[in-house]
Amino acid sequence: MSNPAFFSDLHIHTNRSLCAPRTTEPASYLPYCEQEGIRLIGISDHVYPTEMIHQFGYTNETRMSRLLSLRQAIKEANDSQSRVGFLFGCEIDYFPSVGTPYISPEESLQFDYILFASSHILNYPHMYTSYDLNSPDVLRRLTIERFVAACSLDYPVPMGICHPLYPICSPYQAEIIDGMSDSCLKELFSMAAEKQISVEIHACLYRKDTPLNEEGLSEHYLRILSMAKSCGCKFHFGSDAHEPKAFVGVHDKLRRAAELIGVTEADLWDVAQGKIASKIQ
Repeated sequence: MSNPAFFSDLHIHTNRSLCAPRTTEPASYLPYCEQEGIRLIGISDHVYPTEMIHQFGYTNETRMSRLLSLRQAIKEANDSQSRVGFLFGCEIDYFPSVGTPYISPEESLQFDYILFASSHILNYPHMYTSYDLNSPDVLRRLTIERFVAACSLDYPVPMGICHPLYPICSPYQAEIIDGMSDSCLKELFSMAAEKQISVEIHACLYRKDTPLNEEGLSEHYLRILSMAKSCGCKFHFGSDAHEPKAFVGVHDKLRRAAELIGVTEADLWDVAQGKIASKIQ
């Protein structure tokens, strides 16, 4: 496998994400890249509403200034002697009280790519007070609606969907996923393929939120990814690590999942576009 995308992780967080430790910087992951077989890291911190940032005490920052302050750290990491390259992305959400993600097409040009989180429903329950979030049927419907919303977006930079159809924090994950028919999944991933939106091979594959097979992978999520593959989607790898200990010991599992669903070099998302090719060859 010569494609650098096979040795990449495009869903990494730093301390610019409010849910990550204050000590996590882009360079924090470098000591662990060799053992993980990683040659390319994509920093994809959350884009928050400015008022949420202020609630956490960062009153001198805005939603964009908080992220853009990373650019120097990423430049320094790319200029280092390490053979690991860095890309600068972000992770955006759909908030029902606003109706659109907290980033505009013009602002997106500050980044190499964008990841859309379509299933952060239970992460922000205060924004879904009119919904019964204890209902698997409601959560399934909201997850599908957010995925469709992601596919309706138009950005001038490459876009992917992270932890696709993975109902984060829900105790009903298997029930929610199993309630999505093959025809429903085909419709969703056909939309993603048509818009050239990449689908993430995510850490939910080996978490114990759903039953795991003998290889320690979730058949529920392998089914989802297999359907995405059959629809012609592109793929990227994402550990969703918020600190180095969540980065270690995961990438062989993600690559094994890719192998099981038949992902080849031609199926991988090329967001590098030659920017760091000379560094990681």
